[in-house]
Amino acid sequence: MSASLREQVPLPGRSHVAGNGGAVTAMTSGAARAGAGILAGGGNAADAAVAAVLAAGVVEPSMNGLGGTAYAVVFEPETRRVTALDGSARCPARTREEMFEPLEGVGGGLYGFPPTKGDRAETGPLSVLVPTAPATLVELHQRFGRLPFAAVVEPAVRLAEEGFVPDWVFAVHAAAGYRRLRLSPAAFALYTRGDGIPFVPLGEEDRLRNPELAGSLRVLADEGPEPFYRGPIARRLLQAVNEAGGILSESDFEAAAVREVPPLAFGFRDHTVATLPGNSGGPTLAAALSHLDAFPPVGPPSGSPEGEVRFLHLAAESLRLAFGDRFRHLGDPDSVPVPLPGLLDPDYLRERRQGVAPDGRRLDTPSEPPPPGTGESAGVPPSGAPTADCTTQVNAMDAEGMAVSLTGTLGGRFGSAFAVPGLGYPLNNGMMWFDPRPGRRISPAPGRRALHAAAPAILLRDGIPWAVVGSPGGRRLISAVVVGVARLVDRGTSIQDAVGGPGFHADVGPLTLDERTPECGRVARGLEERGHQVLVRRETALTGHFGRASGIRVSATPDRVRFEPGVDPVRAGTGVAVATA
Repeated sequence: MSASLREQVPLPGRSHVAGNGGAVTAMTSGAARAGAGILAGGGNAADAAVAAVLAAGVVEPSMNGLGGTAYAVVFEPETRRVTALDGSARCPARTREEMFEPLEGVGGGLYGFPPTKGDRAETGPLSVLVPTAPATLVELHQRFGRLPFAAVVEPAVRLAEEGFVPDWVFAVHAAAGYRRLRLSPAAFALYTRGDGIPFVPLGEEDRLRNPELAGSLRVLADEGPEPFYRGPIARRLLQAVNEAGGILSESDFEAAAVREVPPLAFGFRDHTVATLPGNSGGPTLAAALSHLDAFPPVGPPSGSPEGEVRFLHLAAESLRLAFGDRFRHLGDPDSVPVPLPGLLDPDYLRERRQGVAPDGRRLDTPSEPPPPGTGESAGVPPSGAPTADCTTQVNAMDAEGMAVSLTGTLGGRFGSAFAVPGLGYPLNNGMMWFDPRPGRRISPAPGRRALHAAAPAILLRDGIPWAVVGSPGGRRLISAVVVGVARLVDRGTSIQDAVGGPGFHADVGPLTLDERTPECGRVARGLEERGHQVLVRRETALTGHFGRASGIRVSATPDRVRFEPGVDPVRAGTGVAVATA
């Protein structure tokens, strides 16, 4: 059976594509094509997702890689079971709550925490947690993949060995990360030319090669994750990080493991949404959509700003309530008391909604103050500072019914900006996920897992995957997934319009509105009349005002099945559909 690939044009006004053999989305063409090629070559959605995210570690090294973490939800058609894989990282055993000096009043980072003196929690060896991506990706393939693992890794190896022509997104991130990368000669050398200038392609044959990363990928393909946790790569990483000032230990590598966790499944309209539980963005996603589910759906876009105002107002109110509970209560359930499932109890959610009338009118005060001890403080924006991509999202569906939503991240841009000589990839800066102020629910503590925002999701209709959705973007990604799902289900949009429409973010502070919103000024005034403080922002490749959702939707009739990808129009996100003869 022959197969062809149909790529969604990564430009505003992009064409919609579809195929009957499955689809893959990623944040670059190189990663999406790697995954779709595996799908077209006989692999399933798990093979394709792993291939795509490994390739993304080559062509999107500022966003994810072997030095980061990964999280996934997977639907198996044979068992009709959803599995969640949690690759959240732990603080080192030698962590102390007071190990960083927070710079109060300076401004918030991605999560609204104060920055630290010397940038020590954000940049360099002290910010590094033991990576979990190698273990998570191997586990995902072993459990659900079909092809030999070496075949799945091969597209990434080829990209690293033969090189690739970086796109404009790579170029701007390499330039933006220049100052931090200079602090680590091994990292700096990976993405600059011999004269120290950031690598910007000078022609179609000007390729960036990374033979060191190809070698690390070959080790993963041949030996699995063991060398990364108890073998030579682990020892090299441990020595290099600690000699530079880190605090990792052998016990941290032994404790680093992917966990299978019960997926968090909940209803939204006549669908079931399955995502990550616990210390992720999943509970906040579930709370927001559960609140939204209690209001009548707004219905398809009519072109009038009034309908958009009501839709975004209800989304904002739902997110406000959900984020309020996130800031008060969530954290590592193995480290601090977390009242789940009570936070998602229908009676509790109903009580929380008492301030909003069924028609969406707000009955209480316009805002609810951030609770103490949650990483929010006076003078720090509750949403955190806008930041550009530091995470990648891959979605995959195949013709046999498997669906995968996979999120990988380094933390910040290029993670810690620290690399181990000879390994070919930067390490995460996972300490940035913790509040540097002692005594908080999510302050650094030995063995504590980060409260991260990843919320990859599968939407099921009658027990069968209907769509997969996910996003990067810090905690803004939760808003992106909520709005994407609501547009898809309530408003009946295409997957492209659902995830690629104007950005939107709301938590307990001001809401942020994309200037691409039709009749943006009238919509903003309408939201202000309903009690919201509105910030209108323009999104570019180097800003992060909004999450950048992507997804795939499948439609089936007795004689046809169609997989349609949807991707972010602002950056070079790419969807590839597989068509079989």
